[in-house]
Amino acid sequence: MIDSVQISGSNGTQPEPQWFHSFRDALRAPWTPFALAVIFVTLDFFSGPLIQFPVTFVISVALAAWYGTLRSAAFLAVAQPALNVLIAIVVKGAFLIVPVSILALNAGIRAVVLLILAYFIHRSAMQSRVLARRVGLLRDEIPVCFECKKIQDESADWTPFDVYISRHTGARFTNSLCPSCKESIVDSSEKQ
Repeated sequence: MIDSVQISGSNGTQPEPQWFHSFRDALRAPWTPFALAVIFVTLDFFSGPLIQFPVTFVISVALAAWYGTLRSAAFLAVAQPALNVLIAIVVKGAFLIVPVSILALNAGIRAVVLLILAYFIHRSAMQSRVLARRVGLLRDEIPVCFECKKIQDESADWTPFDVYISRHTGARFTNSLCPSCKESIVDSSEKQ
C-alpha cells in the first residue's frame, strides 16, 4: 500500500503566513467596507474642489458585495457618490465651478455603475461559494470499501458510489460499458 505524502498545507501547497490570514480576516469583517468608505469620503473631503477619488468607491463596494450582503453593497454604491456630491456642493463650493445638475448627474451615473458592479460581484461570490462547497465535498478523504467500492458517508452508512456522488453533487449516472469490459463480456458470451 502506498501512502500519500503531503508537502505542507492540506492541499499540498506552501502554508500561508500568519499576517496573510489576519489581513484576509480583516477584509472579511462586516465593518471593513464601511470603514473604507468613511476613509475614502474623508479623503475626498480634504482634497481640493476639483480633485475627487470616485475610483476608490469601487473598493468598498466590491468588498461589501463579495464578503457581505448585496444590500450593504447597494447602500455603499448609492451613499458614497451622494456624499461626494454633498461635500462638493456644501464644503468645497464646487457649484461655483460646475452646475449642481452636472454634479448630480455624475453622482447618479457613478451610483448606477457601482450598483451594477455590486450585483455582478455579489453574484460571482455566491457562485464561487457554491463551487467551493462542491469541490470541498469531493476533495476530502472519502473512505471507500476496498472490495465492493461502497463509500462510507457522514452517518457511517455504506452507500454505493453512484448514490453517494449523486447525493453530494447532484450529478446523475447512466449505465454504459467501457471498451475493455464490452470486449470481455462479448468474449465470455462467445465461450458459452
